[in-house]
Amino acid sequence: MITAPFDVRRRQKFLYEDLYHKTRENLLALIEVRLANKKIVESTLENSVAHQFLYLEAFWIWMLDYTAGEPIDALAPRIASIVDRFKEWNEIDQFCQQEAALEFPDYGPYEYNGAPDFSTLANYENTLQLLSIAILLRDQHSVLRIIHVLRSHRGQDGLFEQLIGAYVEDKQDLDSCILEKPYDTLLQVFYENNERETLKLVQKYLKQWYPAMKGHPRWYDGHLRIRDEGYAPYYGYWAFEAGATVFLLDLDDSQIDHLVYPKDLVDYARQLRKESHHSSVEMKPSAKRERGE
Repeated sequence: MITAPFDVRRRQKFLYEDLYHKTRENLLALIEVRLANKKIVESTLENSVAHQFLYLEAFWIWMLDYTAGEPIDALAPRIASIVDRFKEWNEIDQFCQQEAALEFPDYGPYEYNGAPDFSTLANYENTLQLLSIAILLRDQHSVLRIIHVLRSHRGQDGLFEQLIGAYVEDKQDLDSCILEKPYDTLLQVFYENNERETLKLVQKYLKQWYPAMKGHPRWYDGHLRIRDEGYAPYYGYWAFEAGATVFLLDLDDSQIDHLVYPKDLVDYARQLRKESHHSSVEMKPSAKRERGE
């Protein structure tokens, strides 16, 4: 099998081959460090942070490989193990929350609260990206596991509710997002009945997305921050939630051509739907189907 040159198969122009290999090696090294540190942490808070970064480093390797042009068929089976790490982080974080409730009883008893804080841009975007990728891979089992972790977040964020609407029996229609910009623009897509106007909203969101990510501490402008060792905190800039929205609503994206839009992943999801195929299945018979299915 002949493999296309790197600059042909890559999905974004900022990634070149040496940068890809050195960044991937650095992420793998960071995971080894996190695994070692996890064994010597002295508090549940430190343990929670360690597990959070184990999940994120694995997720960013997946995203980096996607940006580098790895075939989606090869990437698809890997998302379940990343969701495993997402779930493990949440489980450890519950111990942290329980300790805090005992230490500060004036704030009330412990109540379950999923680890990702939706009021923080990095947590919100990272979680939406993971959820949206699972949707586009038609990995229903992973989608439902993510929803279960985030059960405490129900009824708070309009975009989250719309993305999970096909997978729950009690979808809630909300007209706003916890973080308004740029997410309210994408939320409007679900309520717009004119397809031409709908696509304008998607295009508007894609233009707004990257400038709005300025507050993401890890990877914003990562392609400009190349270290002396040759790696960078750049894994690809992808508005996966826009792709999931287009897929769920079965919109015509033939006129969408934007750097951050994962068009081939949307095409992959459409093909799976056409074939009535899922990466994994765990849906109740009464659960709603995606539009177009």
